Amino acid sequence: MLLMYAKNIHYSIGERTLLDIKELAIHEGEKIGLVGRNGQGKTMLLRYLTGELDILPQVKWYTAYDRLEQIHKETKEERQSGGERTLAKLEAIFQDAARLLFLDEPTNDLDWSRVEEVEERLRKHSGACVIVSHDRTLLDRTCHKIWELEKGKIREFNGNYSFYLQQKEQERDQQMEKHVQYLQEKKRIENRIEQKRTQSKGMRKPPRRMGNSEWQLGKNKAAARQKKVERTGKTLERRLDRLDRADKPFEWDQVKLEMDHLSKIHSRYICQLREVNIQAGDRFLFHIDDILLKTGSKTAFIGANGAGKSTFLQYLLNHHKKLFPKGVKTEYFHQNMGALPDEETVLGYVSKTSCLEESVVRIILARLRFYEEAIHKKIHVLSGGERVKLVLARMLVSEAQLLILDEPTNHLDIEAIEALQKLVQDYPGTILYVTHDRTFVEKTADQLWIIEQEKLNYFDGTWQEWQEALSKPQKAEEDVYNLMTLETKLSELISRLSMPGMSEDRTLLEKEYENTLELLKQLKQDT
Repeated sequence: MLLMYAKNIHYSIGERTLLDIKELAIHEGEKIGLVGRNGQGKTMLLRYLTGELDILPQVKWYTAYDRLEQIHKETKEERQSGGERTLAKLEAIFQDAARLLFLDEPTNDLDWSRVEEVEERLRKHSGACVIVSHDRTLLDRTCHKIWELEKGKIREFNGNYSFYLQQKEQERDQQMEKHVQYLQEKKRIENRIEQKRTQSKGMRKPPRRMGNSEWQLGKNKAAARQKKVERTGKTLERRLDRLDRADKPFEWDQVKLEMDHLSKIHSRYICQLREVNIQAGDRFLFHIDDILLKTGSKTAFIGANGAGKSTFLQYLLNHHKKLFPKGVKTEYFHQNMGALPDEETVLGYVSKTSCLEESVVRIILARLRFYEEAIHKKIHVLSGGERVKLVLARMLVSEAQLLILDEPTNHLDIEAIEALQKLVQDYPGTILYVTHDRTFVEKTADQLWIIEQEKLNYFDGTWQEWQEALSKPQKAEEDVYNLMTLETKLSELISRLSMPGMSEDRTLLEKEYENTLELLKQLKQDT
């Protein structure tokens, strides 16, 4: 059943065409993910369809619709958080029971449990919906069609977000194949042209065994043959000029990145906390029995909204000298980035405090989609998302061995998030981060800090390994507990081995360390 049909979708600002789509149709039961880079016009398309722009759209509605506008961060005057306002508006939309929903970033500022609740309600929604979201897990779990908006045009992919990525990868592979075929054909024609040129030159001289008088008699015939060869050469040159060029698909993410500029930290762990209560003023948030931050790790810090994640990050920064080894340099990213030097250029600002060569800085900027023309932009013309990328780029090229990032993926489009993913993976230092992006955690984290029931737990492994451990029947909880217990014991033995007491036998300590390490390895294999 058709719920909406629109045609001749066209919208321009000045000379710039933002939307140019022949037609769009939405049918009963369709769950559509609308994707595209920031600035491509995703929100504008929703506003166009629902008649919120200064133009009368050619849209036919066959049902009632509702729209969720993107919720921005709360102001000081507002009592509700962004997440609370998002939930309230979503609840009102679901209660209204419109058949067609347009949802712009419906999971912004929601913790994982709330996001999963929204996913479940969207899956159960029997009507249709169009979802703008940078949450790739949400797009995978709820959508079976993707609209890609690029340069004002819509391309349709019949599958979820993972299917869309596979199709884009296939297109890159096909483009690479065309590029290889183009190079082969170009080389073949160029070789034939060179052969004809050489052949033509040879015809200007008499053969070695032919006398001069004979050559004079046969000269006209030779000239005719030479002209024929030259005509063939010209034909080949025209064919070469008309040959359809197939450029090599270039991905900055594949460019080899050398980032060995950080001073080495020789301690196995960059931080360890024991028996600490974290509070916000007089309000108790959670307790830490024993927690480790492994040097070089990429640690995801997970917990419900209001559990105290940002408060704890601030605690780490306030106690920097006491908690971290001497000489460890730290950079901290948070949403309130403060004032940036408006008149500086992108390249100038990022390079200013970096010891890396400019070529490496340019690669990192290009990975974050600041290309040649963009690196010379003044900061005052950058969008909010571009400013986030700018600050992150500056931190990644700094001399800090520890980056603490509070919601670095907010305000970034999916392409930028995926680029940041790869940069985090390549970064040689230690990163502790908070994010609502589940795919980002799955792709980057090798260690987890998890706030549950007012306690901060530690898991040495990826998100997938954690989920597998939890899904094991009966033994799961016991195994996870034993894993954390052995990790704690191992860190304690490392501390004692580095500074053994007067009465302690180092040989026995080393043996106990080896036994504990073996038990830990065995338990990880079993789980």
